[in-house]
Amino acid sequence: MKLKKSIIFVAMIVLLIVGIFAFNSYKKASKLNDATLTIRDLKQQNFLKKQEAVLYASSTTEVLQKGKGDSLVIFIDHQGNARGLKLSGLEDGSTYFNTDELLIEESNRLMLLGDKLNIYDIPSEELRGIQTGYLSKTKQFYSLYNTGFSTKHDYKTVIRFGEEGDFHISQVPHFVSSVGQLSDRIIVLTQDLITGEFALQEVQLKKEAKTKKLLDLPLENAADLDALTPVVADKHNFYFVMSNYQAENREDLELVIVNRETNKVKTKSFIKYRAEDQVTNALPYNFNHSAYVNDGHFYYVNGLGEVFEYRDATEKTQKILQLQHEKKGNRRFEQITFNNNQIYYMYSNEDREFFLETYDLQSKKKIKVQEIKNLESILPMDDKNYFLTSLEIL
Repeated sequence: MKLKKSIIFVAMIVLLIVGIFAFNSYKKASKLNDATLTIRDLKQQNFLKKQEAVLYASSTTEVLQKGKGDSLVIFIDHQGNARGLKLSGLEDGSTYFNTDELLIEESNRLMLLGDKLNIYDIPSEELRGIQTGYLSKTKQFYSLYNTGFSTKHDYKTVIRFGEEGDFHISQVPHFVSSVGQLSDRIIVLTQDLITGEFALQEVQLKKEAKTKKLLDLPLENAADLDALTPVVADKHNFYFVMSNYQAENREDLELVIVNRETNKVKTKSFIKYRAEDQVTNALPYNFNHSAYVNDGHFYYVNGLGEVFEYRDATEKTQKILQLQHEKKGNRRFEQITFNNNQIYYMYSNEDREFFLETYDLQSKKKIKVQEIKNLESILPMDDKNYFLTSLEIL
C-alpha cells in the first residue's frame, strides 16, 4: 500500500513539473508571438504614426558570411512596447526617418515605409553597412556599404540611393572613414590606404554617384588617426573627431573643424584618456550618432556616457553631462542618438530590463525615462555575435 502511494505521489510530482514546463513554454511562445511583426503589420494604416522609436540589430559579418544569422528592425510604440521584424542579415545596418517616411535596409532589398510600404529588390554584394541618410533638397535616401579593395580603384564603397519608385546602385571609389550630409549632397571623409592621408569629398547623386574632392586635410600623424564621429555641419563649418591611439592607457582625441567658405582647417585638442579603462570603454556606442552640432555648439558622447561640448565662440571644451551608465548591463545592446537638441540613450540592466532615457542638452538634465517591454524576448540576449547597431527617434 505504501509503495502504491509512493508511486502515485511521484507521478503527481512528475505531472506537476511537466505542467509547469509546458505552461512556461507556452508563456514564452505567446510573449514572442506578441512581439513579432510581419510585413502585413507594416502595411496597416497609420502603423508608423503609432511608433516612437526604431532599433536595428544584426549578426556580425563573420556569422553572415557563413550563411547564418539575420537582422532585426524593432519598433517601439508610444507605450514602450517593442515588436520586431526579421530581415536578411546586414551588419551595422540602420534605418533613416524623414518627416513621414522610414527607410529600412537589408542585404537584398530596401523598404520605404510611410502611408504605404514599398519594397525594392536591390541586392548588395556586401554585408556591412556604413551609414544611411536623406538629402532633403533632392529628396533622396541613401545608404553606404563597406565593400573592399577593387581591381579598378584602390578601394570602393557601394551606395544604394534614390526616392520612391526610383532607386539605383553605384559606388564611391575610395575608402570612406566617415560620412556627413548637406541638403543636396553627401560629404565623405576618405583615407588613402597607402599614404594614410585624409581628404574631404562631396558625393552628388544623379543616375550614378559623382565624387568631387573638396580639399586634402593636413592632419599630423594621419596614418595613426581614426574617425569616431560622423561629419556634422552647420552653416559655417564641418566638424568631426579623430582618435590617435598610442597605448593601452593613452589616447588623444582631436576635434577637426573645416571652414566651409575658406577651407581653412583647425585641429583642436579635445579629450585625453590616460587610463586603460578609459581607452578600452570610451569608444562611442555608435560612430554614426556620436556627434551633433547646433547653433555653434558641437556635442560628442563617448562609450562611458560622458557628453562633451565645444563652443565656437569661446573655442573651449567642457564635459556637460554624465549619462546613466550600467556597468552590469549588456554593452552589446546599448545605443545612442541625438535629436532636436536632446540625447536618447538605450540600455539594459543586469535583470535584462531595457530603458530609454532622454536628456536635454540645454538644461543638461535627464527629462524622461521609459521602460521598453518585450526587448529581452526579441533580441538573442546570449548570442555574443549579435548587436544593436542603430537607434532612431520617429
